[in-house]
Amino acid sequence: MIGLMRAELLRLRRRRSLQAIVLAVPLIVGVLFILGYNSLVEQPPFDAAAYRQELIDSGFGLGLPPEQLEPLLVETIEAQRQQAAQQDAGERRIRATYSFPFSLVQVLGNGTFVLLALILLTATTIGDEFGWATIRSSLIASSRRGSFLVVRLGAIVVAGILIFGLLVVLGAVLPLLLSIPPSKLPATLPAFDGGAFAVLIGGELVASVLVVAFAALITLLLRNGALTLVSVLVWVAVEAGVLTLLLRFPNFGQGQPPPDAWLLDAFPLRGMTTLVGQAGRAATGLPSYPGEAVARDIGAASVPIASFAILAAILFALAFRRFTRMDIVE
Repeated sequence: MIGLMRAELLRLRRRRSLQAIVLAVPLIVGVLFILGYNSLVEQPPFDAAAYRQELIDSGFGLGLPPEQLEPLLVETIEAQRQQAAQQDAGERRIRATYSFPFSLVQVLGNGTFVLLALILLTATTIGDEFGWATIRSSLIASSRRGSFLVVRLGAIVVAGILIFGLLVVLGAVLPLLLSIPPSKLPATLPAFDGGAFAVLIGGELVASVLVVAFAALITLLLRNGALTLVSVLVWVAVEAGVLTLLLRFPNFGQGQPPPDAWLLDAFPLRGMTTLVGQAGRAATGLPSYPGEAVARDIGAASVPIASFAILAAILFALAFRRFTRMDIVE
């Protein structure tokens, strides 16, 4: 086993393409983080006098006597003032998501990139063995197929943990580079919930194990890494079709909250959305609009995480069974 681990480490050091995949995810997420913050446009302070003059110059209330025009002007200016205040508050809330520690949730919201990278890594590392016809020579070094697959998939899981670690570092460093002034943030910010954040990152790690298991099984079944990537699109279409069919049943998904929501959240893609949405909001506590009471309950995240773990165990078992029994001339 130690020899296999050393050989795998040496192989990863020499495969620049695999290293590029690992480093590309933090790079993409970092660029999107900075672009997202720079897309926020700071509105100038509301000038009641200038807006009043603008209304008059545009012919507002033309023909009305002064005693009717003045109340109408005051009402219109006050409505515009409230709208500007709401817009400013919304921009401050959005800007707060780019400040530490809320930025940690912001970067982990791009966990889909990690999952795609792990699928690509799995399809590449296993599929290339069949595409280049090197699987036989690899198994000569270790006739124990189970150990070979454990080391190969374990290296991919470690790569996933490394990517998530880099994202957490980005979430801590990028706010320092942006240097967001406190004057541009809300006057009061909710307390950051470290427990909900731990659930978020833990759930995404379990989801990563699931996609590695899925990609490994499909690659071993098809013996082709490229077809594995196509199978991901097929799964997305199948899951979307099944969810659409379920929602067509009368009274399914109805209620607040729906009693059968757990069934929908058990599907991987739907579950990932629920996990990121529920755990992320619980961690930050930032409202979407003024006065919203943000629920800090993370109970809804338990169903997706449990579903990820169960499916990962099943797919890993099938992958190992397939690999140990498939026809490979050694």
